[in-house]
Amino acid sequence: MPDDRIAEWALGLVKADVHAFKRARARFLRQPSAKRLHDLRTTARRLRLLHEDLREAVPPFSLKRLRRLIDLTGEARDAAVMREALREALDVRERRAARGLLHALRQRERIALNRIARALESVRFSHP
Repeated sequence: MPDDRIAEWALGLVKADVHAFKRARARFLRQPSAKRLHDLRTTARRLRLLHEDLREAVPPFSLKRLRRLIDLTGEARDAAVMREALREALDVRERRAARGLLHALRQRERIALNRIARALESVRFSHP
């Protein structure tokens, strides 16, 4: 039956993305960094979009936690991207003048990374 094959295919895709998300989560928890944050955000967004697109073919689960996680990771990612963009755009003298702003962005990123780690440690993500 074609519907069963489609459902099996869709479930396989979701399982693969859940596995990728769990790996990214474990790497981030082991050692939070901008790169690992990016990987975590990417896998979470891909999983959310895949599940939204295939919701008719896979068992339901709440996307609320996944959306909250994606929102939470946005603050850290925004601070990291803004800090890096400023560092690259400014010359040495301007960088010295902007030291306070760069430090504030780094602090904002650290606080957000800690919040993300606490959220990830307190929630177990399970799916078929």
